[in-house]
Amino acid sequence: MAGRPSNRDLIIDAAERLVARQGAAHLTFDALCQETGISKGGLLYHFANKDSLLAAMLARMVQQFDQLRDEFRQQLSDDPHRELKSILLASLNSNAECAQLSSGMLAVAANNPELLEPLQAHVQQTFETIKNDSAQPQLAELLFFSVHGARLFEQLQLCQHCQADREEFAQRLMTMVDSIN
Repeated sequence: MAGRPSNRDLIIDAAERLVARQGAAHLTFDALCQETGISKGGLLYHFANKDSLLAAMLARMVQQFDQLRDEFRQQLSDDPHRELKSILLASLNSNAECAQLSSGMLAVAANNPELLEPLQAHVQQTFETIKNDSAQPQLAELLFFSVHGARLFEQLQLCQHCQADREEFAQRLMTMVDSIN
């Protein structure tokens, strides 16, 4: 039986909701106090400053991606392209709220690029996996870029049909991956 979430997790949950709902500019400790009912001192106990909170939010995003990728990898256990497929499907499978959160997080992190270093390392590792695991690494990278281009369009709200067409898009991507020898 799982216990109740820690205050640290509750704070990150609330911060994610605030960023997704109102944008990154509205992520303040005062707003978090109102959202969580936790005092400012309680927030500062878990996060010394806003940057440490943002770093924790980015780390959670990476962790959630990895968990989703592992789930797809398990579902595709007999597929010769399971690594690439699991990466593409996990990248596509986050919901619209996650897209809003991602764009808000990136906007804030743009003010402090050092916050993106763990995310950059994760992306680099993903590229290494794609390159080492595919018979046609350039095509695999192209598919990866396609997925993230579609996600960026969603984040910037440039493509209203992207989310609705995601399943068909995913099916086409998987067909293309299956064509890799």
